[in-house]
Amino acid sequence: MIGHLRDYANAITALAYLFAVIGLFLALNGKIELGVAAMLWTWFLDHWDGHVARKTRHLRGRGVPEFGKSFDGFADFFHGVVFPAAVIILISQGTALSLVASVLLVLAGAIRLSYFENVGLTSDARFAGLPVSYDTPLLAILLLVRPFVASDVFPAVVACAFILLAIMHVTTAIRVPAIRGAAIPIATVGAIAASIALVMQYTIPT
Repeated sequence: MIGHLRDYANAITALAYLFAVIGLFLALNGKIELGVAAMLWTWFLDHWDGHVARKTRHLRGRGVPEFGKSFDGFADFFHGVVFPAAVIILISQGTALSLVASVLLVLAGAIRLSYFENVGLTSDARFAGLPVSYDTPLLAILLLVRPFVASDVFPAVVACAFILLAIMHVTTAIRVPAIRGAAIPIATVGAIAASIALVMQYTIPT
């Protein structure tokens, strides 16, 4: 089993898990901005592992692609569903609205990932429904605008935003292009820039 991590794409996914655990650790210890900053690295690595898997298809041994698909799927659920749900509750300090948002997000995320696992992309290489990978970037954006939102309103804004996002995850009428090719380095630069901004926001409060 461990031998599958010698595969380049699976090794990248393993690195993504490392940042995911660091992000959750930081968030649960009250450093939410730092946790989301770390999770953004998981986010862009999640795009790189697929890119590398496609480029090294001819080098991958028997059973490795299948392992990689499941390995990546668990990472998607971790950084795109479980982590945002936990942060929603942390930000809202356990309000009823945060519970509703988290339940809907987890359920919608599980449904969406199960659907994608069995159906895959549409014929024109698009996702049906909004991918769960949009959740962590949304968290980053919300935290970056937090200084401009009233503190007593912000938790409700976050919860409502993710209730809407949960609905969009399972709305097959939405068609979203996959992040591939030149879009991957662009997304990477954006994620790194956002992570730096979050670190600065945490260390230099406004």
